[in-house]
Formats: sequence, C-alpha cells, structure tokens
Amino acid sequence: MSFGILGTGVSGLAAAQKGLDTTGHNIANVNTAGYNRQTVEQISTVGIPFGGVYLGNGTQISSISRSFNEFSYSEVIYNKSQFNYNNTQTVNAGRLDNFLANTDTGITKSIEEAFNSINGVTEDPTIISARNVFLSTAESAAKRFNNMFTEVEQQHLGNINQEIETTVAAINEISTRIAQLNGEIAVANSVAENGFPANDLLDKRELLISQLSERVEVNIIDLPDGTINLTVGTGLTLVAGTFPVPLSVERNEFDTNKLEIGISPTPGAPKKSIVTDQIDGGSLGGLFKIREELLLPAIREMGKISIAYADAFNRQQSLGRDLNGAQGTNLFKDINDPQTALSRTLNSRNNPVGTDFSVNITNAALVTSDEYKMVVDAGGNLVVTDKDQNTLVTFTAADIAGMSPPTNSRLEIPGTGLNINIANNNLAPGDKFLIRATYSGSRDIERTLEDPTLVAAAGNQLDVAATTNPNNVEFNLYEISNTADANFPNEVNFPLPLAPQIQVAINAAGTQYSIQDSAGAPLAAPAGGPFNIPADQIIDLPGMRFELKGKLAGNEVFTITNQDGTAPYNTKKFGPGDNTNALKMLDFQNKKTLDGGTNTFSESYAELVTFVGVKTQSGQINADSFAVLLSGAEQRMAAISGVNLDEEAANLIRYQQAYSASARIISIANETFDSLMQAVR
Repeated sequence: MSFGILGTGVSGLAAAQKGLDTTGHNIANVNTAGYNRQTVEQISTVGIPFGGVYLGNGTQISSISRSFNEFSYSEVIYNKSQFNYNNTQTVNAGRLDNFLANTDTGITKSIEEAFNSINGVTEDPTIISARNVFLSTAESAAKRFNNMFTEVEQQHLGNINQEIETTVAAINEISTRIAQLNGEIAVANSVAENGFPANDLLDKRELLISQLSERVEVNIIDLPDGTINLTVGTGLTLVAGTFPVPLSVERNEFDTNKLEIGISPTPGAPKKSIVTDQIDGGSLGGLFKIREELLLPAIREMGKISIAYADAFNRQQSLGRDLNGAQGTNLFKDINDPQTALSRTLNSRNNPVGTDFSVNITNAALVTSDEYKMVVDAGGNLVVTDKDQNTLVTFTAADIAGMSPPTNSRLEIPGTGLNINIANNNLAPGDKFLIRATYSGSRDIERTLEDPTLVAAAGNQLDVAATTNPNNVEFNLYEISNTADANFPNEVNFPLPLAPQIQVAINAAGTQYSIQDSAGAPLAAPAGGPFNIPADQIIDLPGMRFELKGKLAGNEVFTITNQDGTAPYNTKKFGPGDNTNALKMLDFQNKKTLDGGTNTFSESYAELVTFVGVKTQSGQINADSFAVLLSGAEQRMAAISGVNLDEEAANLIRYQQAYSASARIISIANETFDSLMQAVR
C-alpha cells in the first residue's frame, strides 16, 4: 500500500514539475515573436487491480500542446501577404504621383512657359529677344522631359530592381531555413512519444512562413511526417520537404535592365524558366505589378507626349519661313533620327543572330504607349501582334525582302502610326522582337535649333485649294520635307507659262491618288502614282505630306500652288513681320494633337497624372482595408495563442500547490512506512 501511495505522489510531483516548467517557459517567451502558448495535458494512469477493484495509481502527462488554430494562422498570413502586396504598390505609386503632379518636377509648367514665349513671338516676329526666349523655353521643356525620364527610369525603376534582388535573397534565405526546420521536425517527431510534438520548432517554422508571406503569397501543404511543402504565387514549389527550391533574379529576354524571376526545372540546372507571371501577393508581387502597370506605362506615356510635342513643332517649323525667308528647320531633334529609329526595336537574347529594325513614326497622333511583339513563324513570315496577342499585320517573305537592303521599303503597321524596314536582315524562324516606339522618347528629345533667326514665324508659300470636293474633305498641309524635290511646285520645276502647281486626283473608289501638273498630265513615273491612300489618310507628295480629313466620295481634285514667285503667282510673298506660322504654333496649346486627336499636350499629361493618382489612391484604400483585416486576424490569433501573464501567474500558484500536495503525499507515505516499521520492532 505504501508503494501505491508513494508512486501516486511521485507521479503528481512529476506532473506538477512539468506544469511549472511549461508555465515558466510560457512566461519566459511572453515577448518572443511567433511563440504559441503551451499547455500541459494530464490524464490519470491505469489503476492497480486489488481485491476485485482498481486502486488509483496517480497521473501522467499525455501531451504538451500548443494553443494554435490553423484557420486563424491562415487568415493572418493571407492578410499579411495582401497588405504588403498593396502597401508596396501604394508606396511606389505615391512616390511617382508626387513627382509627376508637382509643378516644379512635372512638365505642365514648362509647356505653359513655352506657349507664353510663342505668344511673345507672335506680337512682333522681328524682335530677336522674343525669339531667344522661345528657344530658351523649348530647351527647358526638352530638359524637363529628359530629367523626368532619368528620375523615373533610373531612380524609381532602379529602386524597384534593388528591392526585387533584396526580396528574392530574403525569400531564398527563409525557404532554406524552413527546409532545415522540416528536417529537424521530422527527426524530433520520429523519436518523440505521441502527443509530444516539437512545439518550439513548429513555432519557428510558422514564424518563418509568416515572414515569407510578407514577401509572397504562400500556400502550405501538410505531409504525414510533420513536414510541409510550400508553394508560392500560383503554384510554384518553393520548399519540398527538406529541399528548398531557390528563386533567381534573371534579365528580361529583351531588356537587360528589366529583372525577372527564374527557377531551375531541375536542381542546379543553368537554364532558368522565367516564372514572373506566376508570382503573386506579398511585396514581391506588388513590385512586379507596380512596375508593369504603372512605372513602365508612365515612362512610355511620357515618351509619347514628348515625341508628339517635338513632332508637332518640327512639322510646324517646316510649314513656315524663318526671318531670312527660308523654309524652317527642325526645332528639336528629328523624332525619326536614324539611331533613334533603330533603338525602338529590341532583339530577344535567344535569337541566334541579331536583326536590326528601323521603326519610324509617321503619325504621332496615332502613336500609343503600347508595345508590340514580332515573331518569325515557321513559314518565314514576320507576325506583328499587340499586347493582347491580336495580329496586327503579317509580313510575307516577299514583304521582308522588300523591307531589307538594298530596297529598304518602309511598310506600315496598320493603326499604329508606325512603319518599319530592316537595316540588317538575319531573320530565322523563331526569332522574337519587341517594338517599344515611345519608351525612350522623353530621353531622346533635344532642342537642336540654336539661331533665333531660324525660328519659322512666317507662313509658307503654298496655296491649297479644291476644284472638286463634294464631301468637303479637309486637305491640310502636314509637313514640308524637301523643297529641293524635282517635282516640288515652284517656278524652277514648272517654269512659266506653266503654273507652279501640282494636282492631287483621287480615283473614283476613293482608295488611290495620282499626282499631276496644272494641266492635268500625270508626273513622270514613278512620281505620279497611282498610290494607295493609307488608313490614316496622310499622303506623300513631292517634298511634302498632306492630311485628308473626312470621307472621300471619289474623283476629288486638290491643287497646291506656289505663290512666292512672279505675278500672278505672288500672293504669298515673304515678309519679316509675318506671324502666320507662329500663330499656328500657338494653336497647339489648345489643339488636340495626341491620342487620335482627343487630347492636347497638357490634357494628355493630365491624364497620366490622373492615372497615377487613381492607382495610388486605389492602392491606399486596399492597403488600409487589409491593414484592418490583418489587425483583426492578429488579435484573434493572439487571443488563442498569446501568453496571458495573469493566467500564467495563476497557473504557477496552481502547480506550486499541486507540487506541495504531491510532496506531502510522499511525506505521508514515508511516515506510514516508519509506523509499520515501529510496529514490528
């Protein structure tokens, strides 16, 4: 009997000791991140049969459990991932929003100053100082565009690249540690008794998973041995049991300054599969989303505005005469400068040999900030697609031959305002290319006109009229490119008594045009045509381009007459005080020259600022929403898993009393044994 009492006391003493140890462990870890409160679970031991009954035999520890709720934990890591996903976007969008919307760093102020200076030229075109102010503001606008490109591309995108590299390094470090903990947990589970899991190791692993969820969305797959597999994003395996699968930072296929996420299909394989599109949630997902949906579009949009700005003034300069009476020259660097045109197409690094495309902008009003892809198919055709993979045009082998040296014909990409040819043809099936016509536009704009007398404030010498025009189609001079053309209308090319005039005759279907002299005789082939009328209705004439606006009825006839000659062709003689062309430049302040003729320069920029502002505000609302959800989830989890010092203090007293009582049982057993010994002496 004394043995039973002694064993019972010892078991109670041991149980109370474990309770005190566990309570002390809880108190010691009250401030430990990721710690889950532990609880001692006791059960009675099987009684000893004696005289037809079972006598109690004390207690034993069945388990030391964690106060952990899987649902609450999943809620926390999901909301943590979404909060960081949206907050990362908000921080970066806010930085861009502040930059673009600020009057000192944005372009609006520079554009306004440029138009104010043009107004000064219109008041008296003969004043050199007014012309100098105009050139100065043109320089300031160009520099402002340049600085905007540098700030967004080098600073904002540069920061994104640094954050991507840092975040991927942290993800790999965390996933490696999780894989190691998986191994330690598997070993601990194999040697531990049932009901005694490696609680502290599990806490460490879940803390790491929580930290991982801040960087990328995480999904947990539990395995029978207590280990886990982790997938991120849309199903990428990051941890498989005790094996981490590291991510890598790779260069984009086309643009080496653009970083992507790679993963090896087999461990140690040098070739990486690009999985950026499968990354979702967390700060890493937010970095890619803000880059693709805000920063890169903003750079391309700024480029589009700067290209349209330079093109409008260059074309208007060509349509006027300077203070010397000569045709105006470019105010800014030609938007189709040969090197610039070559830089608008990027080769895939997987192309065996590079091919050089030249992309010209033929109609800045139609140019968007979209990118286009070109692929050489198995049949040797060059297929051009938009961002939604819709085919815009397919150039056949014959087209490609015509676009290549020595012919170098330029072929149109319909609806884009672009045409292309091939400067160096090494095309092979499977080759891929990226056209980004506007990306470097704000970097490349540069004022090239230095002499104030060359500002073309006076109007041009051409008189445009229609002899047959039933639908009242507008026939507007778009650009004068080469007055030295052998068929440009002047008295040198068409000496008296011929009229210094050419005619544009539209065919009956309204699909082609021919070029004739004033007598209606076609110009010598190939200058006389016929030529197809392109979709944007901007047609090429000798040394100039014209724009048709409206629906052609067919059989229209338009005339272009040079009126800067001898009588009767002398109604547009040059005068130094003429401000006609300067007034046309001033009209650009309110003229809708961008986005298909729907926006002015300021309106297009305002749309960009609004777009960035809406993205910033939307991201802030989402981040605030998930911050509230995360706070609530963390509070619910803390209520379940957190250490309550008042409760633990009560447990200390309870276990201390149990310990004292069990010790007393042992003492009584000892006294009973002594009494028995005394009785038999």
